[in-house]
Amino acid sequence: MEWYHVTTLGQILQKIEAYYLQSELKLTYNQKILQVGTLGSESLYVAPDLIRNWALVNTGDATPHPRLPTIAAAADALPVASESIDALILPHVIEFDAHQRHGILQEVERVLVPEGRLYILGFNPWSLHGVIQRLPCDFTLWRGKFVSRHRLLDWLSQLKFDAEFSAAFSLSSSEVLSQPNTLWARTRAELSFAYALKAVKRRYTLIPVEPCWAKAPRLAAGNLVLVRQVKENRAVAGA
Repeated sequence: MEWYHVTTLGQILQKIEAYYLQSELKLTYNQKILQVGTLGSESLYVAPDLIRNWALVNTGDATPHPRLPTIAAAADALPVASESIDALILPHVIEFDAHQRHGILQEVERVLVPEGRLYILGFNPWSLHGVIQRLPCDFTLWRGKFVSRHRLLDWLSQLKFDAEFSAAFSLSSSEVLSQPNTLWARTRAELSFAYALKAVKRRYTLIPVEPCWAKAPRLAAGNLVLVRQVKENRAVAGA
């Protein structure tokens, strides 16, 4: 949060991430929204008429939005009922809690309703800043265990999410790269500073297969028919 506020790159990323969430969140008035982790720009994408259905889980010491209901809890132990949340936002939580990242995703799967939507913001380990994070010397204000979007997509698929790459955030051009369809656009997305994934929780119901008994083949009474035919022929001859 300090990097967001005191650096130019942080302020750029904060604004374009807020723009992305504002454009992607398709919410209705009866949906329950949960955000796990503070982004610091909630006022830019949380509509005032949806605040009553919005809750924020503060996992650290960041100052949350003053008008949002806030819960102090760990990301892998949410005090939320199972299957009670329609949309969940996970902004840069996975990379800063490396020991509990699988527990966080399992907890997210637990609280989401079937067909609930998940939005994840993450830092790209293959960007220039991501490579610097792996150097022995600390050149930045913070250090995290960045996770690539390909690995995160694999983890989500194991939890029965239909997940897809949604957008990349370029700090050099201050733009959101969504659905890159050219080689140059895909290269920029792969090397961008941050990215966004969106997923839908699926529930696959196993339909039991009823046993189908094979019918025994019918026996043709060939001999009986032949004996009956012979008797009839003899009767006709006698007459």
